Amino acid sequence: MTSPSLTRRLIWTLTAAAVVLWLLAALLAANTLRARLNDAFDGGLKETAERILSLAVDSLRDESNEPQFHEHGHEIPPLDEGEGEYIVYQVRASDGTVLLRSHDAPSSAFDVALAPGFADFGPWRVYTVGDPQGTAFVQVAESNAHRAESLWSSVLALIWPIGLLVPLSALGIYAAVRMGLSPVRLFSARIAERHAANLAPVSADGLPVELQPIARAVNDLIGRVGTALDAERSFASNSAHELRTPIAGSLAQTQRLIAELGDAPVKDRALQIEASLLRLKHLSEKLLQLSRAEAGLGAVAEPVDLMPALKVVVDDFSRTLLSGRVDAVLPLGVDLRARMDVDAFGIAIRNLLENAQRYGDPATPIRVEASSRTIEVSNGGSTVPADKLAHLTDRFVRASTQPQGAGLGLAIVESLVRQAGGQLELISPIPRQRDGFLARIVLPQS
Repeated sequence: MTSPSLTRRLIWTLTAAAVVLWLLAALLAANTLRARLNDAFDGGLKETAERILSLAVDSLRDESNEPQFHEHGHEIPPLDEGEGEYIVYQVRASDGTVLLRSHDAPSSAFDVALAPGFADFGPWRVYTVGDPQGTAFVQVAESNAHRAESLWSSVLALIWPIGLLVPLSALGIYAAVRMGLSPVRLFSARIAERHAANLAPVSADGLPVELQPIARAVNDLIGRVGTALDAERSFASNSAHELRTPIAGSLAQTQRLIAELGDAPVKDRALQIEASLLRLKHLSEKLLQLSRAEAGLGAVAEPVDLMPALKVVVDDFSRTLLSGRVDAVLPLGVDLRARMDVDAFGIAIRNLLENAQRYGDPATPIRVEASSRTIEVSNGGSTVPADKLAHLTDRFVRASTQPQGAGLGLAIVESLVRQAGGQLELISPIPRQRDGFLARIVLPQS
């Protein structure tokens, strides 16, 4: 199941909240704008009616300045034939007769009382004003559709920028969220640097106040883990060290007893005791090596030429080899340099050679080959299944149950190489062969 993304969730939530707030603000602005537009349009109707009234009254008087009304309303032609009128008017006598009207005004009188003020008539908003004598009235009407169109045009002018602001806001929110979560990523990277050989407290520099409790909890956990690992390493190291002397003494006494027994029937039992003591001696040595590896022995500050150490270990192992042989391909002039401790490198190579001797085919020589960045140790033998191959660097895991190994050699090698920044690769079968096992140490660039 895919884990949810906090960054994606924050971006969507904040963007949606911003859009909702903008829309609410636009609705409130539209409501306010509607009231202001209605006030402005009503004011315009009132001013128009008052101006038309004086002109209409003058036009309806004769030469003696007496009112002169016609029986049929006179239509005023429009100034522009191509444009419709959204404000129309009617000039009416006191009895309701239409005396004058604009081109688009209804021919019949507005069904609105001849009383000063505003009124609504069908699709019209009407304002009525009369002369002081009450002989003539002007009714100016504006289409409600025009008002609605003006309102929607204004509202759309408010809303359409949101379509542009949404992606811009999303980008801004994304940048802000990424910047706000950068201390989390930095702290996560610092935690990722910690391993069994580096359990120093994680620096909380630059972390916001909200993340300080997490930093303290992580450092407390690292402290407890470090204490537990130190206790485990100390126990393993001390136990292995304390066991060396009694094991060596017991082994010496057992070997002396075997020599004294000659061909006695109990000699087989003594040989079994010797084999068990030898396995115990080997296990104690591996536990000492493992404790040294977990203490961070592998890495050094400056690059070291490891080729001389490789030659010494291979030559020493060849001399002590009881059966089989070692074929070493160590080209002259190869500079095998890496930030790896010489003793740690020697322990790693020795373990690979012992592993090849213990699990390999005695009839096939062990092959050691080195280049500028890699060391390969290979041996003949049956192919290791892929499911086992993936777990051979785990502690106490062996490729076969027949040899009496401790199952710690490859775990020690992997720990030492990883500390130096390198990588241990296990391959079976050997490339371009049907069987065999190859262990390759890949050193980092010096």
